[in-house]
Amino acid sequence: MASTHTIERVYELLAQTIEYPTPALPGQARECVAALKAQHPGAARAMKPFAAFVETTPLVAQEELYTATFDMRPVCFPYIGFQLFGETYKRGEFLAALSARFRASGCSVGPELPDHLGAVLRYLAHTSDEDLVVEGLAPALRRMIDQLEGNPYRDAMQAILAVFRA
Repeated sequence: MASTHTIERVYELLAQTIEYPTPALPGQARECVAALKAQHPGAARAMKPFAAFVETTPLVAQEELYTATFDMRPVCFPYIGFQLFGETYKRGEFLAALSARFRASGCSVGPELPDHLGAVLRYLAHTSDEDLVVEGLAPALRRMIDQLEGNPYRDAMQAILAVFRA
């Protein structure tokens, strides 16, 4: 049976898993696992524990974990440029170059900086920017994964990385 999930929808679902939790997150995580099963079975296996976590955890606890993980611990800020360069001039250059890529492709950054993991996933859904994956996304995800031992967001990050390793 062919999947009805397009690559754009898969990347959108991945982006939603690492954004601030909403009441829709459990359904989005379930849909993400289902979409990944057809196209990226290894990524689906990695995403299952995260989906189970959001299914069984009250929203307020999800919000607290998100804030503690991504807003209060600088090693886990979900910004690729920050992960690669910290708060340096090089990050500024990276942001400017990434903004130009977004504009050239017609993609909108939305409310986030262009190096936010969710914005990058949405951009990659519409482009085949292999350089950004190899030089930016993959190393940043590996760094974040290393810092998230025992955290459900680690599973989501591993699933995202597995999609781009395929």
